[in-house]
Amino acid sequence: MLYLRMIKQYLIFVLLLFAGLSHAEPPLTTTDWSDTSAIARKRHSPILVVFGADECGYCVRLMEEVIEPLSLQSDRKLPLIREFDIYSSGKITDFNGDPIRSRQFKSRYQVYAIPTLFILDADGKPLTDPIVGYNSQDEYRELLRSSLGASFAALE
Repeated sequence: MLYLRMIKQYLIFVLLLFAGLSHAEPPLTTTDWSDTSAIARKRHSPILVVFGADECGYCVRLMEEVIEPLSLQSDRKLPLIREFDIYSSGKITDFNGDPIRSRQFKSRYQVYAIPTLFILDADGKPLTDPIVGYNSQDEYRELLRSSLGASFAALE
């Protein structure tokens, strides 16, 4: 399943390059949040983090129906989009460059259901309330649009 997701992300990236939209990027899974933080600072943009799992049907639907189309838009500023698999283990690099355990990262944001979406600043601090769960595509898009507007405003 992870292999198929990696192929899909690669194909989206290639399509973006051929479409001339190389500034947009597909959602990425990362273990180095300090690198993500540096990119967010440079771009003056928030970080949209989807906490989920490959085995979660609602997570897959959220990514396919809302997040991936968002990453393809070129008509407005976009957040950095990252995924975090809640079942990942081991150490990751935190926003400040320190190594921490994956479970510490999950605990910090008190993720109790998936999918859960956070919009963070470059230091990893939430800019809006989290969006928990996924049911209606249209309702979710409207809630996300509102949260993204608030997050960009908070960064200015």
